[in-house]
Amino acid sequence: MSKTKYRVAIIGTGRMGGFIEDELPVNQFWKPYSHFCAYEAIKETEVIAVANRGEERLKRFAERFSVSNTYLDYREMIEKEKPDIVSVTTPSFARAEPIIFCAEHGVRGIYSEKGLCASLEEADRITDACKRNNVAFNWGAMRRHHDGYIRLAGAIAAGDIGKPRYVSMYTFTDLIKHHPHTIDLVSMLIGDPKPVWVEGTFAEPSSEEQKGTRQYPKFDPEGNRFLPPEGQEIADPMVGYFRVHYDNGAEGVFFPAGFYDVEVVGSEGRAHAWENGADFRLRRAKRKSTSIEETIIHPTGESPTVQTVRGIIKELETGERTQANIDVTMQAVEIQFGLAHSHLQGGARVKLPVEDRSLYIPGG
Repeated sequence: MSKTKYRVAIIGTGRMGGFIEDELPVNQFWKPYSHFCAYEAIKETEVIAVANRGEERLKRFAERFSVSNTYLDYREMIEKEKPDIVSVTTPSFARAEPIIFCAEHGVRGIYSEKGLCASLEEADRITDACKRNNVAFNWGAMRRHHDGYIRLAGAIAAGDIGKPRYVSMYTFTDLIKHHPHTIDLVSMLIGDPKPVWVEGTFAEPSSEEQKGTRQYPKFDPEGNRFLPPEGQEIADPMVGYFRVHYDNGAEGVFFPAGFYDVEVVGSEGRAHAWENGADFRLRRAKRKSTSIEETIIHPTGESPTVQTVRGIIKELETGERTQANIDVTMQAVEIQFGLAHSHLQGGARVKLPVEDRSLYIPGG
């Protein structure tokens, strides 16, 4: 165990910063889920300051988690406190500049929530800043850090279902804030091959949705950006059906239904995680037999958020890159924006990496 006590600062005092903890049942495997509570659970880390652009939410966070050292300007916090590790839990559209500032002002490790940012141009700048300053970067695509999914991916890599051919992913959600979970998970389960192309479209609002609270953003071709509904900051399109092809020959197929259910079809069997990780199984037919071999995986160990932090600490101390380092993260980000371009081209196949780096999508 490390003898070092790492000084931590958090930028963004909203749901993932801390308050999501109050939404989850006691003793759930995902807990501690929030960044603040994960750092509190790790002996090697200490949160020494938090920052938020809004005073009201900052005050509420400070009272809820007994934090006395607060800032309305994250730049002032970084320059004055000189933290070792910083969590950036702002909305996606407000994430690039804090990450880049931290990387360029002495922060050694960065834990970024997803989505990464609002454009590929921003993503390129983040990548450059992290690599140029040798920052240990880890991304909060949670299932990559979850013991059940990690062991499922290990069994697939060991050949327990033969060669992976297709991955079916089921959930209906938005592109920038939540689909990083699905895109990253599919990639992880088949060994993070390079994505070659993506094709698909966004969801269209039904008459019921148009009458309800969900508002779908509009695209501004002149500005090459999606526009938030009036009075809002976020323009995050809901996604329909899409496909991703990888350089190992496997294909990810994403369906707009279900609740984070995933199934990997291999040449000799199948692996699945149903109901957001409530049920992990591998199934394989015995040769020349009608019987089925089934392996059930029960997750153990620490929560995904804690494991994400430990990955940063491990890189700082050993040099071993994090599980969701910036290169792994960029593969998912390329798919996100490639899908947006596919939608704008009527569902046409888009080669990756994407040529146009300027398309702007301000996600949550």
